[in-house]
Amino acid sequence: MSNVTQEFSDGILAITIDRPDAYNSLDKNLRLELKAAFERAQEPDVRAVILLGGPKAFCTGQDLKEHISDLQSGAGMGKVVDEYNPMVAELTAINVPVIAAIEGAAAGAGWSLALHCDFRIAGPKASFKAAFPSIGLATDCGMSALLPRMVSDAKARELLFFDKKVLADEALSLGLVTEVVDDPAARARELAAQFAAGPTAALKEIKTLLRRDTLAAAAAEADAQARLAVSADHKEAVAAFLEKRPPRFVGE
Repeated sequence: MSNVTQEFSDGILAITIDRPDAYNSLDKNLRLELKAAFERAQEPDVRAVILLGGPKAFCTGQDLKEHISDLQSGAGMGKVVDEYNPMVAELTAINVPVIAAIEGAAAGAGWSLALHCDFRIAGPKASFKAAFPSIGLATDCGMSALLPRMVSDAKARELLFFDKKVLADEALSLGLVTEVVDDPAARARELAAQFAAGPTAALKEIKTLLRRDTLAAAAAEADAQARLAVSADHKEAVAAFLEKRPPRFVGE
């Protein structure tokens, strides 16, 4: 069963993350399916793209069950380089406008996916959280480059170091989302129709000019993730999660 649906009409490709039982968290299959969907979005008949999640979760990042299994077996430790970064590379290669419609939680790599979109339309119950420090890991998917660019270096440090949860209204005031509306999917479709009927060639050139250094940041993040994945603090964070207790970090 596919975890990603695609609908194409009038030059608009709507990509929906559909793994509600796992809060739209990213396992291997979903990562590969999203990569394929982003590749489809680069075809010349596509003039605008919408990325949607579900009412409870837009995308909550790495599937923790998969991650714990990978840690225990030693498998999948290269997934940031082998799967996450190629997925993000295909998303950033989409030259037409990409609009995220966010009703619920966007966390970890799920927030990074939203940040890579050109516009983010949030619902009143949308929320955003890095989640990386809480489990002893660094950012991934280019968040370390995107977040400071949007909210300033100082605010990015605050959001990341304190691992703050940002609700919809605060996200709007910070410039993290374009609008907060009751029906983000409907508004995203309105904007997509506007862009699809617009000067797409000019929009492609503008988007290319605005795109800077994100993939380089994602590569550096992958190196940091590889180091931290075997750290004592990350192992402690995973153990604490499984044992339902606060973690006791030692800084190693």
